[in-house]
Amino acid sequence: MKKLGLTVAAIALSAMLAACATATGAVVGAGIGSLSGNAGKGAAIGGAVGAVVDIVD
Repeated sequence: MKKLGLTVAAIALSAMLAACATATGAVVGAGIGSLSGNAGKGAAIGGAVGAVVDIVD
């Protein structure tokens, strides 16, 4: 149940931070990573992907 709450929170935060792809990627990556127990790695990967999206756009 805790993981579901974290996932819902990550989705809600990503909707609020939609203007900045780096922050959104980090939040979504942390949410997904928390499901497998690797929230830090997920946030790093998501932030990196978001940075690429920011650079391209």
